Amino acid sequence: MKKTWILFLMTILLFPCSGHSKSVVNEYFLRGQEVRIDSGNVKVWPKYLFGDVLYAWDANYHGGKLTKNEWQKVEDLLVADEHNELGLMVLSQDNNGNLLVLNRFWMGSKLHSLVKIPHADSIAAVKDQSKWEKYDLKQVPANTTQSNNFAVVSDSTILIAGALYDATDHVLWMIDYKNQKGVPLDYWPEDGTPADRDKISRYAYDSFLFENGKGKFLYQNGYGPLAFIFSIDGIHVNIQSTLSPYKFTPGQRASTLLASCANNDRIYLLYRDHSSKGVKFDYDKNKRDLPWAFGNTLEVYDWDGVKQQVIHLDNYGQNIMLSENGKTLYLFSGYSEDIPNGYIYSYDISDLERHPMIDSVEIEKICEANVDKNLKKYGGKKYKGIKEGDKMVDFVLYDYDDQPHHLNEFMGKGKYTVLDFSGIGCGPCQAARPYLEKFYKQYKDKFEMITVSTDQLSEWKKKPVGVVSWHEWNDHQLARDIIREYEIKGIPTFVIIDSEGKVLSKSLSLKNFSEALKKLLLCEDIDKVMGLK
Repeated sequence: MKKTWILFLMTILLFPCSGHSKSVVNEYFLRGQEVRIDSGNVKVWPKYLFGDVLYAWDANYHGGKLTKNEWQKVEDLLVADEHNELGLMVLSQDNNGNLLVLNRFWMGSKLHSLVKIPHADSIAAVKDQSKWEKYDLKQVPANTTQSNNFAVVSDSTILIAGALYDATDHVLWMIDYKNQKGVPLDYWPEDGTPADRDKISRYAYDSFLFENGKGKFLYQNGYGPLAFIFSIDGIHVNIQSTLSPYKFTPGQRASTLLASCANNDRIYLLYRDHSSKGVKFDYDKNKRDLPWAFGNTLEVYDWDGVKQQVIHLDNYGQNIMLSENGKTLYLFSGYSEDIPNGYIYSYDISDLERHPMIDSVEIEKICEANVDKNLKKYGGKKYKGIKEGDKMVDFVLYDYDDQPHHLNEFMGKGKYTVLDFSGIGCGPCQAARPYLEKFYKQYKDKFEMITVSTDQLSEWKKKPVGVVSWHEWNDHQLARDIIREYEIKGIPTFVIIDSEGKVLSKSLSLKNFSEALKKLLLCEDIDKVMGLK
């Protein structure tokens, strides 16, 4: 009997139980190589890497060949036009080498079309529209599709984050683009909040979806640190492994998990800046508190949900992408909202074992030095970060006739000022306008309202959205500095300023704005005035 127990204990020690976690996960520190950018005067946001063609967006899609050393001459590839042949575009690809372009109308909540482009790793092939396959999607019911990309399920179906407006109890749905149908899936986050469009936006906005070629999918939520692997059975979502859980905190965006990328072998999650040993590399300690967070820590998983490595990069970025062969990882900074000219770094991940294990003190010194270098080199600025109770900061903007105006134009005149941060391509922003019109007409003796456009100037001037009674201004710079100064986390955001220039409230979404007005005006009927009831 004693001998049996000894053998049993030796078996446990020599052959520990297997499961969905590794007892030891190695951490590595990688030094990157800066990628030279030949983008001319185009300030863009890299969105999609197909083969070695990097697509980047600034109302249109531009592209050029990407290598470890260079992003070659950027050309116009997918240009939105007034007929909405291509409008607001979301890109993805299938397993047959086709680029899929999902197009929304610039305004409203309707899809326009899906375009399938063969051999999109060739710039010449993308420009040859005679080879494009086009599928009309105008009959698909009204919806919100706010994710960074989508996953291809079959030769006629794609999976995307968002919801059909007539079924607000889901945040994932499938589009049958050959039959113009939308099918909601049964996944609904149970976080104690009601089923409304705010919740859908919270889970769909800025999210990522990937497929591994074997029927497994990765969903990563852009609002908070939520990522899980799942499969689909009909309309049922079967969650197989949660990589990063998310607990909703009202009024707070938990932006520790920033982005993800994947191929058929590995999943990469980009976190703000921490290590599994509890080390935090604080990007914000010198008052570089950016509304869109930067990170430098990767967690690497296989498609069974087992963590393989933790990788620390010597630079901070906001997005990551993998080369087609999976040997190079690219780290991107922002091109439109953050550091004005942006940057790209490449990292060799083909043989991690030859890279050093991390030294937490040394890596913090290197990362801080690189933050200072990039801010200085790429023109980054330090921003105050306006909060409720602070004094407003003035900026110069322009109306449709190019006449200059100031944000503080109405200070000292006995009225409140509302700054409405909005965009033409933002569905919730445009949906809010008729409600805002009712509010403004009722209370314009007490309030002035300024829409601060976040749009590219050419789009804003070409297509004013409806006729409104208040002021609509554009700073000709995508409102980059204003967004950063006022710490705008998303749009629509409404900032209420009193007559003396004190910021009274900042509200993300129309619903939160109406709540702020109730407290300010002591008026419980504000929802009725605005037509929200």
